[in-house]
Amino acid sequence: MLENSKIIVDIKSCTKCKACVNECNYYDFDSDTLSINDEADEFCIECGKCAAVCPVNAIKLKIHKDEILKDVPTEEYLSSFESLSNLLRIRRSRRQFKDITVPKELIEKILNVAGRYSATAKNEENVYFTIVQDREKLNRLSNEINNQIKEIIETFEDPHKRKTLETSFPPQFVSSLEEIIPFFKRMLKRIERGREEWHWDAEIIIIHSPEASLALKENCSLAACQIMLAAETLGLGTCSLGYMTFFFSILRSIRKIVELPINHIVGYTLAIGYPKAHYYRIPARKPLNAEWL
Repeated sequence: MLENSKIIVDIKSCTKCKACVNECNYYDFDSDTLSINDEADEFCIECGKCAAVCPVNAIKLKIHKDEILKDVPTEEYLSSFESLSNLLRIRRSRRQFKDITVPKELIEKILNVAGRYSATAKNEENVYFTIVQDREKLNRLSNEINNQIKEIIETFEDPHKRKTLETSFPPQFVSSLEEIIPFFKRMLKRIERGREEWHWDAEIIIIHSPEASLALKENCSLAACQIMLAAETLGLGTCSLGYMTFFFSILRSIRKIVELPINHIVGYTLAIGYPKAHYYRIPARKPLNAEWL
């Protein structure tokens, strides 16, 4: 048996095909003997490619050693380019949802594949999901955002108080208020008329990660993209909630409502639910912008 702190290899099963050596820099062959580079203890990111590429299943990561790895499905069980093309084209951002709770099991089914198997920088696998289904909590979120926005507008429009915004919010947000305030006012008017503008009367999935994460926004966005596509296959609709993500970054009071970890940053927020509208056609898009060099 060959092993270090992260990897264990059944040498008796090894066929010396060198697939692991070709795939990963931490494996070597000294004459006819397989070895694991000393650097692997510190720098191996436990991506599992060595275990995946070994034809005789001789390699296991210790973090997964009690798991039975699934075989890669044959081509007949993979989506064709045509079927995937249809899925990519029909996905729409939904802003009308039925008043039907999405079963927890269905969201969990999506997250277990689309969420867990999304790419992360350096294989950190440190994307977290907070799912808010409780209607009372969702209403509290919306009401708190409304109250905070009203307060921001009132403070901004009072010359004597405006300076206090600089101590409470990021400089970039304060500098953009001249442009954002009219938009906020329009939103509040629609809300007063009975519309729900922040989560579209849907449940939400908050995607977050520790603030020290590499490529935090990208990791969360990749997970969100896969979740949106997977949701379509199960009859669910989704919508990116950019403002909700933004509010999680500047308003502590709404973070508290959903009990986000103190050291986590929200990278993406999604509305999810059963869509009301039925689309009969796929909207056109602008021509492809691509430059070949």
